[in-house]
Amino acid sequence: MADSAKIAPKGPVKPVETGVYKYPSEDETFMRRLGSAALKLWPKLPPDVQQSLLAEAAEVWDREYNVPGLPAKLEAFVKRRR
Repeated sequence: MADSAKIAPKGPVKPVETGVYKYPSEDETFMRRLGSAALKLWPKLPPDVQQSLLAEAAEVWDREYNVPGLPAKLEAFVKRRR
């Protein structure tokens, strides 16, 4: 018998009450690829778009939550990859 708590949601990514998007595990590869593409195009993005992406990245749902100093770590990560 399948445990319904372990079944990942199907369909499009849906916003939750906090405004963050949760996605099923089968979409993990798409999330990584989109993130990698954004990082590759980072230098070509306008500064306001870069700031918006950093702000959203700090709020997005992830399996690893409660990362201390996440906004600063995201910014440092982007700078290392330029």
